[in-house]
Amino acid sequence: MKNKNFKKIINLNDTTRDYTKPRLNIKLEPWQITGFVDSEGGFFLSISNKKTSLIGKTLKLEFKVTQKSHSAGILYEIKDYFKCGNVVIDNRQSDTKKFHVNSLSDILTIIIPHFDKYPCLTSKFLNFKDWKIIALMMQDKKHLTSEGIDKILEIASKMNKNRPFEEKYKICFNYLINSTENKFIEISPHWIQTFLNGEGMFYCYVSQKQSRGKLYQGCDSSLEIAQNNHDIAVLLSIKDFFSGGYIKPKYNFYDLSDCIKSRSVNRFILRDTKSIIDFVDKYPMLTRKQLDFLDWKKIVNLKKIDAHKTKEGLNLINKIISQMNSKR
Repeated sequence: MKNKNFKKIINLNDTTRDYTKPRLNIKLEPWQITGFVDSEGGFFLSISNKKTSLIGKTLKLEFKVTQKSHSAGILYEIKDYFKCGNVVIDNRQSDTKKFHVNSLSDILTIIIPHFDKYPCLTSKFLNFKDWKIIALMMQDKKHLTSEGIDKILEIASKMNKNRPFEEKYKICFNYLINSTENKFIEISPHWIQTFLNGEGMFYCYVSQKQSRGKLYQGCDSSLEIAQNNHDIAVLLSIKDFFSGGYIKPKYNFYDLSDCIKSRSVNRFILRDTKSIIDFVDKYPMLTRKQLDFLDWKKIVNLKKIDAHKTKEGLNLINKIISQMNSKR
């Protein structure tokens, strides 16, 4: 195999885009926003004992979406979509930035209407629902009364990690399955696109394998998405969207008790490289993860010409893998 064939493949689809900056003249789609929030965002309430009222507690609502600094450009695009909020440093240690909105007025008039119309598909929907209740209570000044504070604290105590497993498990199935037709609802590809930006990973596994007593060089590529097991319905709906793939570990996904007994993190795995490439070519990653996809795609194409069966090609593939994902 000639070296020039390798170079022809690895030089394809190179990009010089700076992912720290927003794209110009681009308007995000509504479901792209929700997909990012389902994967990298959230609805939060902070409570401090700073005495600014007779009640002696200060409440602050926050809506936020986070990204590594190297992909901060998308946060500015989200800011442009909502026309409110700010992009600031989230955590210096993890080198992350966040787009966030703290203004109660903006939360009530901009953020909440969006998620009423384009709701989260994961169990974050429940956090939004409670967060909205708190926002409406604050609008009515109920947080300035002892009764109101007690009610808000009760609601907040059951949000996020404190929410019962069963409640999170059921809400995903209830929303994602059309009970009349008993099948998954059609998910927007724009939601899939941005959810993959946060939760998807492009993997290549290179190893010696054996078949019928003979060793051969394996080179397997996949798209994998991890989710907490209480959101298993989300993975099932993505599997339905791609009409393929499988979920690990295997169990009766429609049985609550089996789900609870499974590993805390479930994983959807799709090895149909053509299906993956067709989708991402049409709906590219909007963060630096696009570079991982492009490298992954190069490996898939190198395998098509049996490059992995040569020493030179295998070394090239391993070099590409060594610079992907968290190693980039």
